[in-house]
Amino acid sequence: MNSKIPDRCGWVALAGEYEAHPQLQGNYRTDWAIIGAGFTGQAAARRLAQLVPEQRILLIEAKKFGQGASGRNSGFVVAHESPGHAKLKSHRDLHQYQALHTLDQAGTVALRKWVREFDIDCQWQDISSVHAAHDPDNFPILDNQVRVFEQLGIPTRLLRADELSQRLGTSFYGRGVCCEGGALVQPAALIKGLLDRLPDSVECYEYSPVRKISRRNGKIVLELLHAEVVADRVIICNNAFIPELGVHRNRMFPLALTASLTRPLHPGEERQLGQQVKPWGVLSPQPLGATLRLTADRRLLIRNTAEYRPSGIPIQIIGQKRHQHMLGLKKRFPWLPEDCIEHTWSGHICISRNAKPDFAAVSEGLYLAGCYNASGVARGTILGRLVVDHALGAASDLLDAVHSLTQPALLPPRLFFGIGARVVMRWKRFKGASEA
Repeated sequence: MNSKIPDRCGWVALAGEYEAHPQLQGNYRTDWAIIGAGFTGQAAARRLAQLVPEQRILLIEAKKFGQGASGRNSGFVVAHESPGHAKLKSHRDLHQYQALHTLDQAGTVALRKWVREFDIDCQWQDISSVHAAHDPDNFPILDNQVRVFEQLGIPTRLLRADELSQRLGTSFYGRGVCCEGGALVQPAALIKGLLDRLPDSVECYEYSPVRKISRRNGKIVLELLHAEVVADRVIICNNAFIPELGVHRNRMFPLALTASLTRPLHPGEERQLGQQVKPWGVLSPQPLGATLRLTADRRLLIRNTAEYRPSGIPIQIIGQKRHQHMLGLKKRFPWLPEDCIEHTWSGHICISRNAKPDFAAVSEGLYLAGCYNASGVARGTILGRLVVDHALGAASDLLDAVHSLTQPALLPPRLFFGIGARVVMRWKRFKGASEA
């Protein structure tokens, strides 16, 4: 067990050395400034370099490049979000789900193309996604998923308990849904590879958090600790931290998640699992059930905690989360030793009440894309590209799909929201406990 670095992301630790970039210091004048260098920010920078190569582009990251949420997630390139998570209540909701599905597929295709074009070593695997349930009370959610997918023409099929056991190496699950189109990936290696291959015209700056956005003489001014950036146009891409810039504070909120990654399985453990079991990923029909993976390098990943903690998970309770992860692993693989977890870490996702992303022209020259409701790898990538197209006045079927989506629903006043969010999270944890 790794006790020396209790909150070091396992993906980041395994991704190798990261290229160093300077910190913003002094005064800058630029055509474009992009805040946030995750999947959305790098996709926006790449698109700008393609469409307006003669203009100056600054890509600004608050932390070390590649080590924020884009490198800390579970590594699912989701092409088919669970209809149960998408809050389908009407015919209009179904059309909105179809638009999101189109965008997620486009993001998956774009990432797959870049991985091949740039020869990025990130354990990319085109693997069928599986939503699976242990509790029979959750089987109807999976049955409904099949009905929705069939209605939309998405190839899918139900998996019986025996099929799941053979596929996953555990008899924990009783029913599953399998559909093609998504992928599994080492997310830190993927975002690192994409950032390392950005066009030379993109100027990259790290450890440079933006503290305030204002206007002066018709330009947008970014205030940083040691710098000031005056830009013609700004794209905000920092997802869960968008509200900290005073933008759309009443439309999105962060959830803090923790995950653990084991060391590689030993030969005896491989035999217990089943040596013919191929890498897999499993998502839960309940939002706060467990997410699990068997990686290409034969590690197990689990994420079965989520909390409303805007400031993040305190380091001192990471050990408690690791214990919860070990309990979840033991439910499925009782032969695992207690000390098999090598890394435990936390990170944020961004959520809206109606599960819609935020994509907007906030004011003249100021744009944003974020709030991906736990589908940020593919969705964040395609919306990063499309927010540039929107800013430049382009038109496309994909942009039409974005514009067909409703805005994230308004949140209650801040005075009451924190209390309500914690109550709702407790209820969802209770509902998802059998799948944790």
